Amino acid sequence: MKFEMPKYHHPDFNQKKFIDAPNAKLEEVKVDGLSPRNYHALSVFPEYFKINDKWVLADQSRMDTVCVANDTPGEESVNIVEFRNLKKGDKVVIGRTEDASEGIYVWTQGFLQGDQTKDTFAFRSGRSRETAYSIDYDTLYKVLKYEKKNNGYVTLVVGSALSLDDDSRLALERLVRNGYVQAIFCGTETAAFDLEKGIFGTSWGQEHFEREQNTTRNLFETINLARKYGSTKALVESGNVKDGFVKACIECGVDLVIAGTIRDRLGLPETIDNVYEAQNEMRRHSRKTSTMIMMSAILFTIATGNMTPSYNVFDGNVRPVYMYTVDIQEFAVNKLSDRGTITAVSMVTNVQDFIRNVDRALNE
Repeated sequence: MKFEMPKYHHPDFNQKKFIDAPNAKLEEVKVDGLSPRNYHALSVFPEYFKINDKWVLADQSRMDTVCVANDTPGEESVNIVEFRNLKKGDKVVIGRTEDASEGIYVWTQGFLQGDQTKDTFAFRSGRSRETAYSIDYDTLYKVLKYEKKNNGYVTLVVGSALSLDDDSRLALERLVRNGYVQAIFCGTETAAFDLEKGIFGTSWGQEHFEREQNTTRNLFETINLARKYGSTKALVESGNVKDGFVKACIECGVDLVIAGTIRDRLGLPETIDNVYEAQNEMRRHSRKTSTMIMMSAILFTIATGNMTPSYNVFDGNVRPVYMYTVDIQEFAVNKLSDRGTITAVSMVTNVQDFIRNVDRALNE
């Protein structure tokens, strides 16, 4: 069956509750980074704000943010802002209800068609090792083919498990080279493991896990080489790196965001050590993402999931953001929904198997 993007429909603003609703209350920020009391905190769902008697949709809505409104007549708009980015003079929407009674309305039914009773992109509860994921795989394949054909923006969050296995890292490389990926988020070691394999043919210093003892010698030699050349790009261009997804990203112009962690002993030249700068760079991509796949990187997954809206507006059209979280641990995939990102489809499976399945379905 041909994949069709769910169509979005706005609430019926001719209803009495919307007509009689007051304009949203606005209060100016007095100090940079300090929100007024009783600010309205946003969810991941589409939210509307009544400004000058007009209902305005936030182009994006994501957790842990506030709404800054422009109430200039004829220029009504809203901007979704992190608390730390508030500036003196910003007009923040005030209110704690979401039923239009304070000029704020959260709309969870926008992608329902006809007599449907639940969101077409809502999460499924109770996912476990015993869950059958065949339908999820089939849907994902269709989504990724649709994204490639229609210039979508697919972002991956990648954990180190994918770098440690020959077949899975090469599967990811093929997905990048064949145009299915536009950005990747990962940590220093995930990228460094992939580069180590591409340079030395080892993982954790081992060619074969069962015969050799772990060593970080080649891992840190890899990072040192990148620092010697001045950048990972220069290292790849030197010819030292034979294969891998990092090499593919650099050669194909796919953005690789490497966020530092407190555990890093030595970073690649591109590792972003400042947490706010890393957030900003990740958010820059998540704000234009149409499909997000998060694999075996629980902390990066939670962070990314919380900054990614359940919908985005592309060329004036509202569409869902497809979101998948994949991990062998039930705890890991369910943690994201516990934190409020309830639109992610959870798949409890080995991520190395997962990426190979996706590769086979799309590249063979």
